[in-house]
Parts: sequence; C-alpha cells; structure tokens
Amino acid sequence: MNQKRWINRSQPQTLFSAVLLSYFSAGLLLLGNRIDVQLGRDVFERIVSLFADERTAFDLSGRLVVPAVTVLLCGAYIAGGAGTARERRWGHWLCSAAAIYAAVATLWWGARTSYELGVLMRLMFDALLLVLLYHPMSRDYRRVWFR
Repeated sequence: MNQKRWINRSQPQTLFSAVLLSYFSAGLLLLGNRIDVQLGRDVFERIVSLFADERTAFDLSGRLVVPAVTVLLCGAYIAGGAGTARERRWGHWLCSAAAIYAAVATLWWGARTSYELGVLMRLMFDALLLVLLYHPMSRDYRRVWFR
C-alpha cells in the first residue's frame, strides 16, 4: 500500500466520497466560510469578558480565535481525510470530530440568527459527511481494514 496517498479508490464509495468531502469542506473554510468559527469566538468572548471589558474581549477574539479555529478545523479536515484514505483509525476519528464540531457550530449559528439558505446548505454538507463516515458500508470496511 502506498503510504503517501491522498485518496484511495479501492475503498468503498462512501469512504471515498467522505475523504473528498472533507477536503472540500477544508477548502470552503479557507475561502472564508466563518460559521464554524463563530462558536469558538463567542465562547472565548464570554470567558475573556469575565476578566476584561467586552470591547477587549471582542478585539482579542477577532485576532486570536478566528485564525486559530480556522487553522485547527482546516487541519483536522485535511489530516482526517488523508488518514482515512490511508486506512488509519485516527484519521477517521479526526475527520469525524471535525464534522461533528462543524455540525454543532452550524446548528448553534442557525439558532442564534435564522436558518437561512447558506446555513442550511452548510448544515447539509456537515450532515452528509457524517452520514458517509458512518454508513454501514463504511463501518464494515473500517472494522476489517483500518489499523
């Protein structure tokens, strides 16, 4: 097996699609889709506002949290997709954790604002990634082949 592969066409269609969708989600995040980042930013602002004024908390969250969450989530999507393509358990779990965080953040964002078309589309991609990762065909393959 080639250890440097980014996609693995010998995997079931569901896992192959999940790997491609994880890379696509990372690309969307890098292009400026900031819904996933808002949950981390709001939590950070609430914690910092306990010790400083709200303006300072807002400024710090913009400078620290947004880039950090974007890089971490994008890295989790890419590393999780690559690990899944290389049939590693940690890759599957990392991709799953990124998708669960993104789905929860999107649901939270939609509840705070309104469920507009963009929020619903983002939620659809997050849910689709989770469905592909935990499809019975993916589970059976993962149980047999993943290390």
